[in-house]
Amino acid sequence: MFLTIFTPVYNRSKYMKRLFDSICNQNNKDFEWIIINDGSTDDTEKVIRNLIKNHKTNISIKFISKKNGGKQRAINDAVKIAKGKYFFIVDSDDKLTPDATQLVRKWCKEIDQLPDFNRYAGVSGLCETPSGELLSGTGDGRKSIDASNLDRHKYNLDGDMAEVYKTSILKKYPFKEFKGENFISEGTVWNQIAADGYILRWHMEPIYIGEYLPDGLTQNSVSRDIKNFKGLTYATKMDLKLMGIKLKIHFLNYYVKIGRKKGLSWKKISKLISVPKGVLIVQYYTYIAIRKMLNKPPL
Repeated sequence: MFLTIFTPVYNRSKYMKRLFDSICNQNNKDFEWIIINDGSTDDTEKVIRNLIKNHKTNISIKFISKKNGGKQRAINDAVKIAKGKYFFIVDSDDKLTPDATQLVRKWCKEIDQLPDFNRYAGVSGLCETPSGELLSGTGDGRKSIDASNLDRHKYNLDGDMAEVYKTSILKKYPFKEFKGENFISEGTVWNQIAADGYILRWHMEPIYIGEYLPDGLTQNSVSRDIKNFKGLTYATKMDLKLMGIKLKIHFLNYYVKIGRKKGLSWKKISKLISVPKGVLIVQYYTYIAIRKMLNKPPL
């Protein structure tokens, strides 16, 4: 099978019909769809089962309900059972353009035929809002760019992208799971894949429609990261190892902010992140002062 589309769901029953129509109305239907209900407390399970029961396409749909464990555990579970050669995460409150799977299939075939196809971890398209505003950078004028996830900023590929990874690679790079926590940045996996030498082919064509919801993960990042501090510590250590200086400073200061909000001492934060206490304090308050002078929003 060419593709596995995977959707993790948590309390998103009101968006499922929209997503369901988007998936089932794809121009190319050579894919399976795995849906994992991650311990929803609303009527998500009932809504999904009714949609599956009444759907009139020949798409293979696997629906699994499990105890809430967070998106990263759901991804790990889905990758283990995925039959598709490629793996595409589509969140429950988003949707795809009608030609998304058709374009992904075309793009994946192109890299599969390259002499150095083993260098490629997958492909990506752009993300846009329902009104057509791009959530992604649009590159440097080329129709496609070959680059690693760590080199995106060099080519104006910042923002949200619609990545499709080889399932075989994701099986080798599972997300870290910390007891008592249910979130870790997806970048921890994407960046490790990049650090090990893999690249993606980034296409400048929208295939994914999304928006930031008031109750979404992005909007609630501070409270989320306070609750998932072990995962944030792991991600920040990776950022300090792999990122350029500007991003290192940004992520380090964000980590300090979350650590202080969590009630940790400067000494404790210094020990966790292996950065001298004095360096942390000076650069943090300097960074805050500079942002204020430039009228930039706080971290």
